[in-house]
Amino acid sequence: MAQWGRKAKSEPHKQLILDLGTSTVKALIVFVDQNELHVAGRAYVKYGPTLAHGGVITDIGGMAAVCREAIQQASQQAGYQPQSVIFGVSGQLVESVTTTVHYDRAHPEQALDATELKNIIYKIQQRSSERLRHVLREKFDDTHPDVELIHAAVVDVQLDGYILENPIGFQGKRLTLTIFNAYIPLVYASMMQGLAKQLDLQLLSIAAQPYGLSKILAAEDRQDYNGIFIDVGHTSTDVVVIKRGSVEGMQCFAFGGQAFTRAIQSALKVPSERAEKIKLEHGLGKLNKHSADKVSEALMQDAKVWLSGVEIALKEFADLKLLPSRIYLTGGSGSLSELRRVLLTKAWATNLPFSNKPYPEVISPDELDNVVDDIGVNWAPQDLPSLGLAKLLLDFTPANDVVTGMLQSIIRSMKGLES
Repeated sequence: MAQWGRKAKSEPHKQLILDLGTSTVKALIVFVDQNELHVAGRAYVKYGPTLAHGGVITDIGGMAAVCREAIQQASQQAGYQPQSVIFGVSGQLVESVTTTVHYDRAHPEQALDATELKNIIYKIQQRSSERLRHVLREKFDDTHPDVELIHAAVVDVQLDGYILENPIGFQGKRLTLTIFNAYIPLVYASMMQGLAKQLDLQLLSIAAQPYGLSKILAAEDRQDYNGIFIDVGHTSTDVVVIKRGSVEGMQCFAFGGQAFTRAIQSALKVPSERAEKIKLEHGLGKLNKHSADKVSEALMQDAKVWLSGVEIALKEFADLKLLPSRIYLTGGSGSLSELRRVLLTKAWATNLPFSNKPYPEVISPDELDNVVDDIGVNWAPQDLPSLGLAKLLLDFTPANDVVTGMLQSIIRSMKGLES
């Protein structure tokens, strides 16, 4: 029976997120309630090597069938049939640009207002696009692909050297803004639209999965939160540098958990499926000492090759004066002790500008911030990037984050002008 003067509580909007990994489609159905991310449905479906290569879908029909299976399983758990989708894509497809602009104000005695700040952000976005075109011209010998902006974030705001969350209303001479932008090839964005159409879903947005890593850990110390996140996927590894809780940049190299599985398969003379299971059990510390020693011996050479990839990736962050010393490992193979062991060696870090000696650790699912499990799942390391992606894409931006709100408004207007 209805009661006068009392509104019925509206049902939270559920959203489907499809994380298209290099060997697995992960479907999450989530919703936000009281600033907490609730997981109402989850499904993982593996697919064969003929459907995608290097993160690029090569068989849309086959990939659509895998997605439908994942959606059906997650929907049954959630009791919800999705109407729209957000795609997460592999870091292998992403080009990123971090742009810093030092703007000397003509009238430093006057308080900075919203119009002046908006003009500065607009100029940064234009400069970012120009810089990316220059990078791609060099990379692809003037035959670079068209790209689409899929993610933008404010990394740093300073006024006369002082860090501010919102510079509006402050006086000062030099405003310094750093903004991170991520792009994917336009042809792949069109492919995602075609995949959504085959699934009869409205495509809301596309996001690079590695950038969700910045949202995994606790939010209360976000402003002091610096680190290097390394997500060890099936065929590739993503290296993401976080500065004060925002993405500073990302690199990806083609070496992942599949190589470790093959090393175990070769050393122990077991089938691929058995080798994968042994690898995961080894990562969780479930093997006896004799078996663990044999597996570790089989993995160490590949772990050293993987480490050289990490070193090369971090050298790409030449603009950074200092690299964070905290290294957070995640992904299906991120819990392998051999990766921590090689990261603790001295030689590889000698020529890199670390603030202190690198200290690697595996992110535990217990460290997830503001995530509520409504389906009784025991989260594993490979779940964390997808959950981070969900937190990144849904509305966790504080209402008073004026600069980020302004950036998103400018991006929407620029996309409107381009279309």
